[in-house]
Amino acid sequence: MKGRLERYLTGLWYSQRPVPMWLRALVPVYRAAAASRWRPSSECPPCPVIVVGNITVGGSGKTPVVAALARLLARAGHAPAVISRGYGGRGSDAPRAVTPSSDPRDVGDEPVLLARRAGCAVWVCRDRRAALAAARSGGADVVLSDDGLQHPRLPRSYEICVVDGLRGLGNGCLLPAGPLRQPADRLDSVDQVLVKQAGPDGAGRETVGTPFAVAPGRPYRLCDEDSATAFPAESEFDAVCAIGNPDSFFSLLEALGYRFRPRAFPDHHDFAEEDFSEMDGPLIVTEKDAVKLERLDGLPETWVLPIEAGLPDDVSGAVLAHVREFLRHE
Repeated sequence: MKGRLERYLTGLWYSQRPVPMWLRALVPVYRAAAASRWRPSSECPPCPVIVVGNITVGGSGKTPVVAALARLLARAGHAPAVISRGYGGRGSDAPRAVTPSSDPRDVGDEPVLLARRAGCAVWVCRDRRAALAAARSGGADVVLSDDGLQHPRLPRSYEICVVDGLRGLGNGCLLPAGPLRQPADRLDSVDQVLVKQAGPDGAGRETVGTPFAVAPGRPYRLCDEDSATAFPAESEFDAVCAIGNPDSFFSLLEALGYRFRPRAFPDHHDFAEEDFSEMDGPLIVTEKDAVKLERLDGLPETWVLPIEAGLPDDVSGAVLAHVREFLRHE
């Protein structure tokens, strides 16, 4: 049911189809309920706090950006940490440290992936202020918030909004008539707008911002990243993903020349063995989904396609300059 509803709404939001009046009538209700979340905190944070989020429902590529920023800051000699609400996990009212071996059912799939790829401490908590305090107590001098543009209680010093270049802002309407969690002019108030390139030709919806690319890495076998087994690029795969924008994964596979059968599940889907009962494989999956598939038995041959965000030099330079300036005035 959830998957059918997501497909129906996505088909409306990212097309030229007219939106039914009953959905348009609900926009003022959403606007009134969400108005308080459209005013970021003016409180000065205890350290540089960089929020990386989006204003649309669904994926935009923010998690690879967070990982890339964490590695950038570490190379520059800082001690970054990542905080997250842990969406998709069971949630916790107290901060929890996430490790590469944490169960994504407890802490969420994206935090586990970040614990593996960001190279720094990762904390999850429903209360992002508590997660921030835990990160500081753990020794972080810079904190990256994975999502949080709509969470005004979190003090922040820098905001980055990531937009998917393939989808853009859709029809430009607020929920539920469109995909926007905040009005489009929210982009005017952030420090950086990053637009994930839609493919090698850059095709997609025109959105004002700085383009960045996501580069695929070498596919590896599930649970065996160091395997020397040759990737069967000539095979026809079942391409499985449970991400906010499955078309972004399928478009990447097409650009790489892979043959595949698309198998999209709802975002943050909790996979079970029966989900694959009619798939002969081999499978090719995202890293976000791979952290959940590792606990399943009896899967067909499964390969994982890693991706990394390539941040433009001017974006990297601006973030590092902000951090230096903030810390200089502490």
